Amino acid sequence: MALSKAIAFIQAASDSEALRNACSGTSKEKLLQLLNFNEVEFEDAINMQLVKCQSYEQAEVYQQIRIWFLLI
Repeated sequence: MALSKAIAFIQAASDSEALRNACSGTSKEKLLQLLNFNEVEFEDAINMQLVKCQSYEQAEVYQQIRIWFLLI
């Protein structure tokens, strides 16, 4: 269940700059508690999305989300 929440968050974050900005103002620990998943589940979700990518551009978006999340 947490993995599906992580996937939904990744998809929302890839579409919404406002969401990324709002999350950037929060500590990663607090954000993970609010979203109800952990870093391992986030990495698994990113990897699942990368496998589904059919173009380099799609993969680049998910890699950017991964880097953004690491920097929080």
